[in-house]
Amino acid sequence: MTLTIHKTEDEQRQLKVTVEVPEERVEKQMQATAREIARGMQIPGFRKGKVPYQVLVQRVGYDALRAEAVEALLDDVYVEMLEQIEETPAAQPSLDNLQMAPLVLDFVIPLQPKVELNDYRSIRRDVTPVEVTEEAVDEALEHIREHHEVVEPVARPVMEGDLVTLSGTGEVVEGDTVEVIFDEERVDLLANPERTFPGTEFVANLIGMEVGDQAEFTITFPEEAPYLPEDDEEESSGTSLAGKEAQFAVTILDVKSRFLPPLDDELARSEGDYENLAELREAVRKDLEEQARQEARNKLFDDVLEDIMAGSEIVYPPALVEQELDRGIESMKSQVTRAGWRWEDYLRLQNKTEEALREEAREEAEARVRRMLVLGQLIQREYVGVSAQEVDDSIEERLASLSGEGQTEIQQQIRDYFQKGEGWSMLSNELLMNKLYDRIEAIVTGNAPDLAELEAAATAAAQLEEEEYV
Repeated sequence: MTLTIHKTEDEQRQLKVTVEVPEERVEKQMQATAREIARGMQIPGFRKGKVPYQVLVQRVGYDALRAEAVEALLDDVYVEMLEQIEETPAAQPSLDNLQMAPLVLDFVIPLQPKVELNDYRSIRRDVTPVEVTEEAVDEALEHIREHHEVVEPVARPVMEGDLVTLSGTGEVVEGDTVEVIFDEERVDLLANPERTFPGTEFVANLIGMEVGDQAEFTITFPEEAPYLPEDDEEESSGTSLAGKEAQFAVTILDVKSRFLPPLDDELARSEGDYENLAELREAVRKDLEEQARQEARNKLFDDVLEDIMAGSEIVYPPALVEQELDRGIESMKSQVTRAGWRWEDYLRLQNKTEEALREEAREEAEARVRRMLVLGQLIQREYVGVSAQEVDDSIEERLASLSGEGQTEIQQQIRDYFQKGEGWSMLSNELLMNKLYDRIEAIVTGNAPDLAELEAAATAAAQLEEEEYV
């Protein structure tokens, strides 16, 4: 009673499998199902569990009995089918069609993706050391000063440097077109012409006003004025304010003075474990350099990855995108629930269906799937991996800063988190991606290790691990 299987693969890495189940097998299952039903059925003239098969068929109905028998067969048929086709599904297979008599099942099996990378090892990029200017350090120190500022309400007119709370509107009017660029019921603005609508007379119009005062005025934006960004789009897609006039109507709601402490050794000591301003300045510089390095590193990686994706063959079953959408929806539901909302209420508030949300997210889900597939193939091709020892070493490095009295318990809690489950996955993935970032930089600068040597090292490591396990 072997299954008869016909299979064809489509262009989206989906295997269409038709399974023909021998009728003898269906009949045998129908009789077994009938016996199960008979055990719980009382029919006059027959002892419980001793009802003849044909009588039970007449009582239950042939079609109903066959349907129940087929349902009981499905799991076994599915397992046998997978064993015969010798394929590992990339996602949950689906039953596309079912014909009851004769019993024919049509499955759709998502196959493992096919990823053929381009000649990515020939990609070259200039990698220049990052530089942090003195102006950038000065700006960061100024932010530290502002973090320590003292703000107090004052009963006087607005002066330059004050923190002003106001409400009002601002519009750019060109012919019959009105572009709203400012609409606030209550907002805090710094009365600093270099920070608030720089290059205009906006702040100058606030100077001298008091709480409760109202004013209408017009300002002209300079030629280098930025774009007014549109919602959820890049700035360049918005409306340019360069050289345009804007009409404002504002009301002063509150005025506060700001005291900024001097940038000196005392401020440095209050900011952290620094002896003087020079130490703080050096620490700020190092932080900015590290941030700049990370940003440059991420940009290089993303740019190179885009080039690899654009020139590679990436074929995957649609089910992978559906899986990604499922994860996204479940994550959204979890966030909504944690916020105290019911999912149905959230959908009504958004005036959207769950299916509409899925469709809105589909393009991004497809992009994530493509990216993950290319990353996975890169990791495999470059023999990039992370050992358990490397994860342990990273955990200890993170705990080193917590040494001291009373820190032992906290250290152990952190260690326990990173040594298993979600914490282990997160940390090992972070280390893996850092290694891949380093490899990409080595590739584009022409300093990548030889692939044959990497393969030999990986093979030797695997053999050693197998010997130790044995």
